[in-house]
Amino acid sequence: MEFEPKESVLKNGMTCVIRRAEAADAERLLRSQKETSGETPYLVVTPEEIDWTAEEQAGRIKRWNAAPDKLRLLAEVDGELAGAAIVCGAGFQNRLRHRCSVDITLYQKFCGMGVGALLLGELLSAAKAAGYEQAELDVVSTNTPAIALYRKLGFEAVGAIPHAMKYQDGSYADFLLMIKSLLG
Repeated sequence: MEFEPKESVLKNGMTCVIRRAEAADAERLLRSQKETSGETPYLVVTPEEIDWTAEEQAGRIKRWNAAPDKLRLLAEVDGELAGAAIVCGAGFQNRLRHRCSVDITLYQKFCGMGVGALLLGELLSAAKAAGYEQAELDVVSTNTPAIALYRKLGFEAVGAIPHAMKYQDGSYADFLLMIKSLLG
């Protein structure tokens, strides 16, 4: 998917640029994925599981950028990487092509500034422009700030997956399934 960079001023006066990830961002994005996954128990992947190289990440970004149904956006606040978000089709079958999955990750220090709303808002607009009719995500059921953001953007809870994640200490986390219509 194509995407033109967008610049906005956050409620704290800082500048946020939303743009498509490029292969040159691979090392920075890889570092971000490791750091953000270590900051919170709400992400599926742990830092130790992120073992691909910057070259592999660059190849992944190039493939995504060539795909008409995928998009990876970055949010930069005053030049610093604040987070990333992705959209991709829910399936390649004709009967599933109207649905997309979205995911967003922010550094904790950028939460509550409006970055997540901007980033996810742009991603959803791009998904709608690409012809998707429904956006879907899952979120850890105790991640109340993320759930509040998703509801603010029009997502509705439609179900749950009990014990969706199992932590190293043996405890579990449930997923809340949320959808948003992109029609209208």
